[in-house]
Amino acid sequence: MLILQVYLGLRTVLFGLVLPEEALKDHSVRAIRRNYALLTSGFTVVIGGACLYWLHHQPVRGLLIWITAILLLLIASTFAVWLSRMSAQRLKAARGWKAARQTKRAASLTAGRAHGPVLSSWWYSVNAGVMALCIFFAIAKWDTIPQVLYLGKYIFHKTGWSVFMLNFVQALNITVFVSINLLISRARTSLDPHDRKGSLQKQLKHKKIHSLLAWSASLLMIVFDGVAQAIALYGWKGNLLFLSGMALVTVLFVALISVLLYMRTKGIDQLRDLPSMEDRHWKWLGLIYANPEDPALLVPNIHGFGWTINMANPRSKIIAASIIAIPVIDFMLAFPLFNQ
Repeated sequence: MLILQVYLGLRTVLFGLVLPEEALKDHSVRAIRRNYALLTSGFTVVIGGACLYWLHHQPVRGLLIWITAILLLLIASTFAVWLSRMSAQRLKAARGWKAARQTKRAASLTAGRAHGPVLSSWWYSVNAGVMALCIFFAIAKWDTIPQVLYLGKYIFHKTGWSVFMLNFVQALNITVFVSINLLISRARTSLDPHDRKGSLQKQLKHKKIHSLLAWSASLLMIVFDGVAQAIALYGWKGNLLFLSGMALVTVLFVALISVLLYMRTKGIDQLRDLPSMEDRHWKWLGLIYANPEDPALLVPNIHGFGWTINMANPRSKIIAASIIAIPVIDFMLAFPLFNQ
């Protein structure tokens, strides 16, 4: 995934730097992407080998080792991105490349109302139905639930909170993804002045794909929480928790890769958001957008997948705080139990 990110998305963006079309034919541009892929692959081999060695000697720390491997690889990839971005900056300055600025823009004021760019929030009633079934069975079987509950290597005492904690996590999941769906519907729709109709259809499809992906991810996570709850409450044995967790990660990974490749083949990831296509507005390795002159709260990500927040917008602080609060709330919900 880390390697693919530099080959997907806008072809004229190199590690957050906007290049002119003619730069795509330059061998040095391809070399920078290739060097990043090789460097990241090297980090993967070293980190993976070290963590496998650690796992061989301490197999009981499997989850900790897995998380450590991911975090180390993310740090190493960030370092590789930093090196590659500096190379790209030097190359752009040496070639004197300047991306052409377009002042003509097109907008559709009725696109959202006429075409329905995202799934209706009613789709999440399916997710809520799965959560309701989990709650119903927990209540119906309350008397048969043992006084001591087991989830993996953790042991809990039967209380109202320990029985229904994962249902609170499910409810938080639904709230978060419904909010994401609404944000997608309100994200800016950028049209190509030279192909207004075609770019509009691609933009609407772009939003619909992300909306469907978000809904599917939410449903899979809720089902996984339901399986974990059933394992703890009804004594399901075996490696079901591990297998269901790995199945969740695998399906999400395959779905994400499939969406990226589909968007690539259809050219949906090549849509430009003209007001935000200036290097100076993209901070911190080209990952954060801050443009006080842009009234939009959400703009298409310069890397070609999803949207990002305009951090210069006053409302962005609320969204950023909410994003940070979600894992904190999840941790606060679970910590009293797992700390027993």
